[in-house]
Amino acid sequence: MKKMIMGMLVASTCLMAQSSYSNALEMLDKGKPEMASATFLQLAKSGDVDAQTMLGEMYLDGIGVQVDHQKAFFWLAKAANKGDSEACYLLGFMYENGLQVGQSLSRAVSWYKKAALKGDTMAQFNLAMIYKEGKGGIQKNMKEALKWLQLVEKEHENITHVATK
Repeated sequence: MKKMIMGMLVASTCLMAQSSYSNALEMLDKGKPEMASATFLQLAKSGDVDAQTMLGEMYLDGIGVQVDHQKAFFWLAKAANKGDSEACYLLGFMYENGLQVGQSLSRAVSWYKKAALKGDTMAQFNLAMIYKEGKGGIQKNMKEALKWLQLVEKEHENITHVATK
């Protein structure tokens, strides 16, 4: 009986968090980013990975909050370390551009690869460009660039195929 009650409490908490996340997205859509950021902050503090990523992106872009690369990195790192592909991509972006952290193409590539292997097309594209240009100490490698571009193309074809059904 205790296990059943605990299971119901956990399920209820998850549903409430999901509802709060949806409400915060709705606030963003309605042009109330400050209210959305407050909700995302509460959810992020409670461990919600999606909220951590969203809050990190908000701090990165200054949506509903002041641009704060330190806070962006903090929340994105939390989510990325839990496997969130978008957070991995954004950390790669921060490393590639030297935002809050020293510019490091090798670290950018590492984070981009984590996101790219989970299907993130922006990470795949950025990897292709880094390998195509051979920048930042990363050796030019057209074979590697082509590999990542082919994944972008494949994902694009999948999206186009689904959209035309």
